[in-house]
Amino acid sequence: MIKSALVTLAVVVGCVVAIFAILSLGFPRTMCGWCEQFGNYGFAVRYASLYYSYTGNVEDLGRCVDDSILSESDGDIIEYAAQLVDHAEFASYCVQRDEEVNESISGEESFDGLVFSYRQYVFGALASSYYYTGEEELAVGTAVSALDPGVDRAAFSPSAYNGDISGFPVNNALGSLALKVLNSRDSQTAAIVLDVFGDVTPENMEEAEYLITLTAALQVLVEA
Repeated sequence: MIKSALVTLAVVVGCVVAIFAILSLGFPRTMCGWCEQFGNYGFAVRYASLYYSYTGNVEDLGRCVDDSILSESDGDIIEYAAQLVDHAEFASYCVQRDEEVNESISGEESFDGLVFSYRQYVFGALASSYYYTGEEELAVGTAVSALDPGVDRAAFSPSAYNGDISGFPVNNALGSLALKVLNSRDSQTAAIVLDVFGDVTPENMEEAEYLITLTAALQVLVEA
């Protein structure tokens, strides 16, 4: 009797595993959606990545990035966000995402007139992950390249950079990185960011106030 029950259990378990494998390989998009609904973004990234390998579509790579950010996995963010910002269709995809997000938040009571930038969001997440994994200069170079597209983040050198960054929108990648540096009380990286701030030209009063506030905080940290 016990032997028969064990055999039955093994068959059931085997069937479940087989069904799960079929769903995982055959329907990764569906599995990704289920994982997202349950808040398991770590697993969602795996399925999103598998589905992207089938399609090669920038939208599916974007889903990998979104789930990586939600799972707070620096390794996954670096892997997929780096691919996304280097993708040939990244600029057009940013336009699409900006339209979707800004349209969705414009009717909310908490909306304060700020404009969402998917480009700054992704570059900011990538820069933060580089920073948290000990790649400080690469982090700054990545954040700078979000505002100055001519910058090669991999070849960025704080001492050699003499660009002219026009515009400093609230929640831009470099500003977001500055906040991470301040929170970490990292005076060395703060000095690097502070130096880059000298090449920034705000386009309006709101941007100027944002830059002044961050600059003052970084100076206090560097001089402490």
